Amino acid sequence: MFYFCTKAIDLVCETSRKFIYGDYAFIRNRKWSFKDYALHITFNKRKTIRNNIDNHLKLCTSDIDTYRKQSFSQQRMNIKPEVFKQISLNYLSNIGYFDFNKSNPFFRTFYGFRLFAGDGSRFTLYNKEKTLKEFGFPEDYSRLPKVTFCGIVDVLNDFLIDGLMGERGIGEMTLIHQNLINCQDLIEPSHSIFSFDRGFVSLELICRLISMNTYFVIRLKKNSYKEERKNIKEDDSPISIPLTKNRLKIFKDPELKKQFQNVEELNLRIISIELEKEDSKTGETKIEIESLLTNLPPEIMSKDDIDEIYDARWGIECTYKTLKQRLQIENYTAYSRIGILQDIYSTFLTYNIFCYSRIYLNTIINRVMRRKGKTGYYDVDQSNLISRIKEDFFEIVLNPTRKIVRKFMKDFIKKCKHSPNKVKKPKNYERTKKLYKPKFPVGYKPTF
Repeated sequence: MFYFCTKAIDLVCETSRKFIYGDYAFIRNRKWSFKDYALHITFNKRKTIRNNIDNHLKLCTSDIDTYRKQSFSQQRMNIKPEVFKQISLNYLSNIGYFDFNKSNPFFRTFYGFRLFAGDGSRFTLYNKEKTLKEFGFPEDYSRLPKVTFCGIVDVLNDFLIDGLMGERGIGEMTLIHQNLINCQDLIEPSHSIFSFDRGFVSLELICRLISMNTYFVIRLKKNSYKEERKNIKEDDSPISIPLTKNRLKIFKDPELKKQFQNVEELNLRIISIELEKEDSKTGETKIEIESLLTNLPPEIMSKDDIDEIYDARWGIECTYKTLKQRLQIENYTAYSRIGILQDIYSTFLTYNIFCYSRIYLNTIINRVMRRKGKTGYYDVDQSNLISRIKEDFFEIVLNPTRKIVRKFMKDFIKKCKHSPNKVKKPKNYERTKKLYKPKFPVGYKPTF
């Protein structure tokens, strides 16, 4: 785990010029190099800038004993946020996740397919003049500013493949198209299945997925394609959706529109499934009939298989919960757009380290449980695992001697495998509207 992480950062540093704004930044010998900034922004504990810097200087082995926070804040503006997404992708590549020619039983698949889910979430921002201006909000904006974040997650292995932060007025549909464009060279399309909720019912999105030669499962709204669905009586049936001029007219991507302008209709498959929902107030379970639209043929996936594929989509909701609650992705260390994006995209690596560590440790834990005669599946204590990554990883990355690394990995496994949780069958609850407020007030940062 440690080796894959340091190698991911070193690979980016070898080509650092393409991740730097301007031609003159990071060309002089300064106290902190590009690599120091990449490490610091990725692994700092999201406390005050002064506290983060002092912690960095305490852990590193260099002779530097002080560094001004003003210098740090100015110099970080020269680093493109995308560098941290690339570090995360390098890490996934180093652990063999993108090696499709090699059969790796370590990573889960569904009948040989990798299951991806796309979804969005609302991220809160600080109500500061600089932040509002750079994210497109008016100066006198008095409400809590929020923007949309959209990502693609492997819901069987939990890895975050791509994520994008939008500005004010940019919605999920715009971002998900760019997510798919960013992902298409990272996946094996013919062995991938994407699942989406009702908010992503769009012919343009369907055409995008078809143009990628990949498979999809999309949950339909009640009023989606009413005319095409009115004569369908079976639970599993083919469906033809005409690509009329009016439907093509609203496509935003001119290349995609041109590619499908001579296609008269899309021949797909529609499936009706039963979803159990528990009322959070009464505790009663009720059944709702929902429709799924897919291009998976019956000879590849049965109706029950597609139902299971859609159920797995819930994994992306768990990803957002982990990012927000445990990794504090909305606890920014800057007010500028560049700094906020750096904080968000740098969290990708920490999250993917957590996911890989979780897979590795769960393998060890469940082997131990089988030897003890215990049945069921056990999961590592996630809060403890994240604490160990946040507390210990920075120190070992800054001081990677061979003796220390060996001891660190031994202690890391020992600390994390204690008190695992037995996995229980998840319950379904009705989604309720919540009154949101900022989790991390602008004037507060933890100091210990």
